[in-house]
Amino acid sequence: MAQVMGLGYIVIETRDIEAWRQFGTQALGMMEMPRSDDGTLHLKMDERPFRIAVVEGGEDRLACAGWELANDTLFERAIEELRAAGHVVKEGTAEELADRKVNGLAHVADPGGAELELFYGPIFDHTVFISPVGVSRFVTGTLGMGHMVMLSPEPEETYRFYTELLGFRLSDTMHMGDVLLRFTHCNQRHHSLAIAKGPASMMQHFMVEVGTLDDVGYGFDRFQDLGIRIRETIGKHTNDHMVSFYAQTPGPMQVEYGFGGIKIDDATWTTGEITATSFWGHRRPPKPAQ
Repeated sequence: MAQVMGLGYIVIETRDIEAWRQFGTQALGMMEMPRSDDGTLHLKMDERPFRIAVVEGGEDRLACAGWELANDTLFERAIEELRAAGHVVKEGTAEELADRKVNGLAHVADPGGAELELFYGPIFDHTVFISPVGVSRFVTGTLGMGHMVMLSPEPEETYRFYTELLGFRLSDTMHMGDVLLRFTHCNQRHHSLAIAKGPASMMQHFMVEVGTLDDVGYGFDRFQDLGIRIRETIGKHTNDHMVSFYAQTPGPMQVEYGFGGIKIDDATWTTGEITATSFWGHRRPPKPAQ
């Protein structure tokens, strides 16, 4: 079985790339890199050339998620196993590899219709990350860029796709009414991907983890000063113990901005079912008076 290492990057399609530029640099605190020839916005958060790419288009959506494999051998094995399981895999062109700044790239869709890019061999630019708003650092490295929560019209098949073909392991579960939410991991981050049933394939939110609790607090103030809608106030989650808040991005998805997530040791971790999302906080702000 192929073993994905982590969430390498996300690609977002937008009708308002300037809104994402402002959001990415002034709210998230990421570093804007020089635009590519086609105008793609690249947002840097560590030693990688980018972790979020934003492309202009006719929709506001997650275009694809880039999942990393360790080397060319495991990359080729993943392609073979996916094709053997009946999935259509298209290898990336030279132009796509240059744009993603990787040595190998392949496209595939999960059973719910979400587009993935499997890749290996990131090409480093050796530009030092400096946050334009003073974020100390983002927690990435072997944990990947963060996590994402996906809604899928085919949650059972989608869960089996990631666990049986790409090496994800179950961390824990939660029932939200009749909806089962599964949290899965592919490295020591408690979850890199969570899957739940939804009417269409879409990313409900993505999470980035910052280096200190103060980074979260300063971010919470900064988001509000910029007039960005806070969807949930600062709180502490029960499963990964992340202290975070949620805010609306310029697109339909939200962002979780957090600190202090626990790490999983597969030798000792046991799965369970959580019955509350948070120990405290994560409350929806009251609606403004009319």
